[in-house]
Amino acid sequence: MKDDDCEKLKALAIIISENLTYDPEAIQKVKEKIPELTVPEILEWINCAKRLLFKEEYLTDDIKKELKLWDNLD
Repeated sequence: MKDDDCEKLKALAIIISENLTYDPEAIQKVKEKIPELTVPEILEWINCAKRLLFKEEYLTDDIKKELKLWDNLD
């Protein structure tokens, strides 16, 4: 596993363990622990964490809309 992949998995673990969401404070917490990650990468991993935490049948329409919105930011 590449170092880059390890950093991303570490970010994912931080996001899940601290139950972080889309807000500046969450981004700052991850940046403090892994400064080399960019804001878009952190947001991508917050999105990934949400997908991992919700089985498809538990994704409400609101959560699906939010995930889609963040996916389309690029």
